[in-house]
Amino acid sequence: MATNYEPFARFYDLDTQGFDADIPFWINLARRTGGPVLEIGAGTGRVLIPLAEAGFSVVGVDNSPGMLAVARSKIAVARLGKKISLVDADVRELNLGRRFPLAFIALNTFGHFSESGEPERVLERLRAHLSPGGVLALDLPNPTSGAFGNTDGLLLHEYTRSGPTPGWQTIKLRSQWLNETGQRVDVSVMYDEVNPAGEIRRTLASFVLRYFSAHEIELMLRLAKFTLEAIYGSYELDALTDHSERMLVVARAYPEEAE
Repeated sequence: MATNYEPFARFYDLDTQGFDADIPFWINLARRTGGPVLEIGAGTGRVLIPLAEAGFSVVGVDNSPGMLAVARSKIAVARLGKKISLVDADVRELNLGRRFPLAFIALNTFGHFSESGEPERVLERLRAHLSPGGVLALDLPNPTSGAFGNTDGLLLHEYTRSGPTPGWQTIKLRSQWLNETGQRVDVSVMYDEVNPAGEIRRTLASFVLRYFSAHEIELMLRLAKFTLEAIYGSYELDALTDHSERMLVVARAYPEEAE
């Protein structure tokens, strides 16, 4: 990924504050497959830690040292160091020398591989790290009309929350542009940290989110030697419809004898 995600590391837990709707989905999937579990784009440990608390051994991969530093602090506080291993690596070049019964990419992260050939390369690397018949799961946005909110470039207030520095508040502003031809949303964000005396610290950051149709994902998986098992429209496993906000893709790696 060409995007530098380091500016987001301090704010990621604020960005996802209160969001845990997907955690039961990942825990149930891990119960179905057994561990150990491989998470790509592990970030600050939002999903890793609940999985470990549920009893699973987890390997989390991310290419942001800042994100992983936050994750390590949280893992230490939770005393889960024996359950969780963190790897600073680019998944496009990943070679852990081991295989897993389950690998997953949570909450839009697969869309950050936005350049030509990147999603295919990620799937190839994940295929190489899955046991024969192992499960791959991707959590993607369902790209229906209006799915990404305002995409006209307007700078809109997303939230005002306390932290990450004690005693300070963070105001997040966000603007987006939709590129339908490129199947991508270009996102710019502004984090303004304000202390009680009125001092302001501003952080600017940006990223690209590529989106995929269900048919496109199915074709990419087939070419990467996966069999599509299901595409759900919610974390409760509802059918995918035009009204679904999420697109949860579950696939299985071909058994080696079928390759």
